[in-house]
Amino acid sequence: MPTELSPDDRNFILRLTCGAGGLFAVGLVLGWPMAVVGAVFSALFLQGPAAPPVKAALSLAFLSLWTMSLSFVLSSALAPYPVVFLAAIAIGIFLSYAWSLAGAGMLHGILTLMAVLMVPNLVLQSPDLTLVLVTWVPLNLLIAAFTAMLMFELFPAAPPQPGAAAAAPQASEFDRKRRMLRMSLVTVPFALTFFVIDSSYILTLFFVAILGQQLAAMPAAGPKVAKTMLLANAMGAAFAIVSNELTVMAPVLITAMVLGVLVCLTLGSMMKSGKPSAALAGSALSTFLIIYGGTIAPFADDADTKAIDRILQVGAACLFVILAYLVIDEFLPERQKSEKPAETA
Repeated sequence: MPTELSPDDRNFILRLTCGAGGLFAVGLVLGWPMAVVGAVFSALFLQGPAAPPVKAALSLAFLSLWTMSLSFVLSSALAPYPVVFLAAIAIGIFLSYAWSLAGAGMLHGILTLMAVLMVPNLVLQSPDLTLVLVTWVPLNLLIAAFTAMLMFELFPAAPPQPGAAAAAPQASEFDRKRRMLRMSLVTVPFALTFFVIDSSYILTLFFVAILGQQLAAMPAAGPKVAKTMLLANAMGAAFAIVSNELTVMAPVLITAMVLGVLVCLTLGSMMKSGKPSAALAGSALSTFLIIYGGTIAPFADDADTKAIDRILQVGAACLFVILAYLVIDEFLPERQKSEKPAETA
């Protein structure tokens, strides 16, 4: 374990703390819609080796806008027909994984899954709220991207070492069609259950979109992946629970702002600590921001009860997805692309 952080590691921690933590705090102060989404995306951008290019940020925002708009139109048209409505959601999940695993990338997959999962749920609740979601998710994505760009300017990352890309180990080629089917079989049952029980906590679906794409992008498979994701999400939930209890004891805005920044600092430092827990901190940060950000507003008398309910919902979603992943892995195990059924003589 390193005894002293390098300048590049210090800059990484400062970028993550000031970027994700700062955006979380500013979102609380200004109170714009879906601010938690912006904080989560900023954390994802800031964990990368470089700032997202302006063209890529605009492309992601446009993707989010048109997929959510399309989902809004289709969901509104199919809402009177429950069976067709649910079938369309299942097909949308399948296509999201297909596009992501075909090379689109994890962020593209998260955005399309958000459109497939979150928009139809809100259409059933309130068309007006759906329009807020369709408008503000792309805007929050742009806010997160430009925040990341600013942080990389203020706390620059070290240039990549020559030959570093060539020296990096190559991931084994996996069977994309098989993984697409596996992840669809994991996510579709959760989505259908969520709609059938008429749950209204929309950030649970945001959490599942991220978790599903993280599982789909994992180079390994099976119980090891499930254990890693469970530990990471348990860590994030633990930080959220402790932060929520402290907020209940001191229910003022500055408490939540300081706690958000401190947890970003703690988990950012953990990522560069060299300890085994470093691999868990990135996913834990997303979980913390989603759970805590969704439980602290408003600061009302029943905020504690709402927080417990929301933490339980996200926890149940995590267990559902991970257990489904393990069951699917048992019956439809991962395999490399090169593997073929044995031929008979």
